[in-house]
Amino acid sequence: MKLGALLKSSLKSSAKQNTAKLKVVLAGNPNAGKTTLFNALTKSSLRTGNFHGVTTSPARKTIGGIAYADVPGMYAFTPYSMEEQSAIDEVKSADLIINVVDALTLENSLNLTRQLLATGVKTVVYLTKCASLKRRGGRVDCEKLSAYLGCPVLNCPPKKLKKYIEGEGFPTAVQKQSGIKLADGYTSGNLKVSKADKLFCNRYFALFFFIASITLMFFLAFHPKMAGAVLKDLLEGLICEKLASAICVNLKSEAVISLISEGILGGAGGVISFLPQLVILYLVLILLDESGITSALAFATDGLFEKAHLSGRAAFSLVSGFGCTAAAILTTRGYSTPSAQKRTVAILPFVPCGAKLPVFLTFLSPLFKNPFPVITCFYFVGLAVALIASLLIKSGGEGMLAEVTPIVLPQLKAVAIKLCFQLKEFIIKVAGIVLLFCTASWFFSHFSFTFRYVEADKSMLAGFSRGLLPLFVPMGITDWRLAYAALCGFIAKENVAATVAMLMPSGLGLGLAGSLAMCTFILLCPACVSAFSASCKEVGLKFSLKCVAVQLVIAFLGAYSVNLLFSLL
Repeated sequence: MKLGALLKSSLKSSAKQNTAKLKVVLAGNPNAGKTTLFNALTKSSLRTGNFHGVTTSPARKTIGGIAYADVPGMYAFTPYSMEEQSAIDEVKSADLIINVVDALTLENSLNLTRQLLATGVKTVVYLTKCASLKRRGGRVDCEKLSAYLGCPVLNCPPKKLKKYIEGEGFPTAVQKQSGIKLADGYTSGNLKVSKADKLFCNRYFALFFFIASITLMFFLAFHPKMAGAVLKDLLEGLICEKLASAICVNLKSEAVISLISEGILGGAGGVISFLPQLVILYLVLILLDESGITSALAFATDGLFEKAHLSGRAAFSLVSGFGCTAAAILTTRGYSTPSAQKRTVAILPFVPCGAKLPVFLTFLSPLFKNPFPVITCFYFVGLAVALIASLLIKSGGEGMLAEVTPIVLPQLKAVAIKLCFQLKEFIIKVAGIVLLFCTASWFFSHFSFTFRYVEADKSMLAGFSRGLLPLFVPMGITDWRLAYAALCGFIAKENVAATVAMLMPSGLGLGLAGSLAMCTFILLCPACVSAFSASCKEVGLKFSLKCVAVQLVIAFLGAYSVNLLFSLL
């Protein structure tokens, strides 16, 4: 009986009984292309990447009565990490296993394939990267591989695979033939390590290239004559001036005009104006991921990170932290021990995420005609603080177990998809959390406790914020609006820039010492609510609260020290 017919029969039975649906699990080694295939089969947009450990937990989606599941990469049924255990649990409940195999590393992948076949669950091997294998001089014969393994082996477009799953029927069931050898169906081609791979696996060159790439990223984003800063100024003028004037020109109500010009366009719109600079930041990080340089960096720096009680695997998390702390925390699920995971989660909030970029620009741009060197220093200081914090944590580290991804030219389509996804997330965040927060802040800053429309200094917000002001005076902050802005960062870091733009449109009134102290506080303070939620999910509420308390102390002491130092200079 054909496998497709069996699946079709299962679907009909499931529909009649209205019980559990047919479950198809995509399993395989890390970085084999499981998530890419899952996206194609289910029309999803899950994050992909050319490095180990992108998928950290099972993803599920049901289409047409078939429940698809994408699981984290695994090497064997003996779990090395928490994410591998979650993959094994998912595989055990499957009705059909699609074993996604990277044709470039097929020989290494067959250990897992044999273990999947031994489960007794219907298994199909789906080959990826066959074009790359061909360019390397290798070859693959699916029919002979099928006879060698005793299961269908496919190299076809995802649409064809989906038709097979939905009932068209896989190729006729294959019987394992003892006379067939692996070499009859597969040759690996030229396995010579490329010059690029050798170069990026050198720790000194890898570190130099990474630092140079990040520095170039900041230069393009922040230098006043570069694209990021120029486009940011144009977008800010368009939103906060021209658009505000066009909307408010015929309005009569002072309150409505204030809400639109200050609260919505001045606050949330001001954050949107940083979009060109964030595009550059996201683009560089995506190019590092897709080219395999992040993976090479992790391998090359394993020995260096070990001295800080980390492994090279921490490079994935730290680089991800430049984009989003919450996403970086989720990457720690692949760590082999809870202590190693906790260590990395504890230090990640010190790595400046993309959301802190608008804050640094808000406070530093009025003081520096070219803020590029100062902001670059803040990013590297944050990374240094994270490594120092790791040295001070007493719990043990872990070794690194991961394949090194070959250095390749990034595919334009993959880069574009990931960039669009990142920008969509940012815009949704601004349109949701930031806009809502700005609207609420505007209301509380323009109404008294008796709900009368008043000046900001007589508002509910002013009364509340003045009570917290003594905490910020030692860092040179004497304006309640700045104290409130700093607190807004605990919801989302973008709120700091939005609040300042809304409440202080005429200027900050801060000197060098106060501005640097404020940036230091934002750099070192606990991450946003979404990152805290991710931390609680991964390492528990108790440990997360302990980290928040320590980070708060460090942030205040660091800001006090910076203000004192620069006040004396």
